[in-house]
Amino acid sequence: MEAYNPLGNFAYDLDKLLHVQGPVSIFGPYSEPWITPTQFTITGHLFWWIISVTVFLLVMFAWKKRYGVVPRGRFANAMDFLWEFIRKGVVETIISHNSRKYLPFISSIFFLLLVNNYVGVIPSAKAPHGVISGTLAMSVTVFLYFNYVGIKAKGGLGYFKGIVPNGVPGAIAPIILVIEIVSFCLRPITQALRLFAAVYAGHILLGIFALLTSLFVTGIFKGAYVWGLTAPLWFVLLIAIYILEFLVLAIQAYVFTMLTAVYIDGATSDH
Repeated sequence: MEAYNPLGNFAYDLDKLLHVQGPVSIFGPYSEPWITPTQFTITGHLFWWIISVTVFLLVMFAWKKRYGVVPRGRFANAMDFLWEFIRKGVVETIISHNSRKYLPFISSIFFLLLVNNYVGVIPSAKAPHGVISGTLAMSVTVFLYFNYVGIKAKGGLGYFKGIVPNGVPGAIAPIILVIEIVSFCLRPITQALRLFAAVYAGHILLGIFALLTSLFVTGIFKGAYVWGLTAPLWFVLLIAIYILEFLVLAIQAYVFTMLTAVYIDGATSDH
């Protein structure tokens, strides 16, 4: 009888894990190839995006019912604390002009990101932001919004003139204009990539430790007790990574929200 080696199937299982992180249709087995950009179907990530949005709306309506001068219950107090944190720590700190006007949009972005990120850590769930299209949808929404409020505040010509910082010598103004336009157009891409990379890496890391835990637990049933005895260690590491992932996802939601406020301030301020 061949001795059981949990690392023997690790490469195969890891390849399978990486595969199912991609845009796979919920109507077919995981062994099918990733869907193409022109194929119309519901992927696992889109399905969990719908779940996340539903949870987000339920949370917001539940909070609205309990909201008041004095919040009622721990849930309302927790939501009120997060809202005040975004209002004072992000919106009023970063946006210099008429900050309260942009608070509903920015706080909605934060809470939606937070719900999306945390729904994604449910075992067997597909993280809505585990594919670049998910984070790009959010960043493009932010890109369209801050351009809209910027043009509305300054007018089309005034907004375009503001791309080049004040005080730049006329001789190098065209060069600075090109650099600023390229940087301006890259904003949604860099904002999307930052969130996607953190979410994707976190889920791959969780998947690897969950995979190692299951492989070493299987060793107990295969008679490889030496391998099986190390399973609790992998499980403890898995729990530690889970706790760390919750913290990282909250930080990423905050960073994305902070960048949104920075872009809005740059689009609407006079400097």
